[in-house]
Amino acid sequence: MTDRTAVAERSPRPRVARGPRRPDYLGDPDLDRVMMMLTALMAEVSAARERVDTVEKLVEAGLPPTAQAIENYDPTEAVLAERAAVREAMLRRVYRVMLEELEPAADHQAQESI
Repeated sequence: MTDRTAVAERSPRPRVARGPRRPDYLGDPDLDRVMMMLTALMAEVSAARERVDTVEKLVEAGLPPTAQAIENYDPTEAVLAERAAVREAMLRRVYRVMLEELEPAADHQAQESI
């Protein structure tokens, strides 16, 4: 093992972009910021929706929806699959316009590679 490998194993990689400039995804920094805000907001809505679902599941089971009961709730595989489907549907609704623009481009690229 080299010294460089040892250092890489000890120090975790940062999860944020470093440097003077942010990544440019949409070609306009303002659009990138709006998209980041929208994505963060969707994550918050998704988390709140899952918390409400947990409260509903506890009430259906006849349990009081206390903060501790909500935190300790362990969803079944079926509940996790249902939540994933709801999350996917929300993402498709919110990003519909972008997805509609990307799908024809992806279809065109797939046809060119044949």
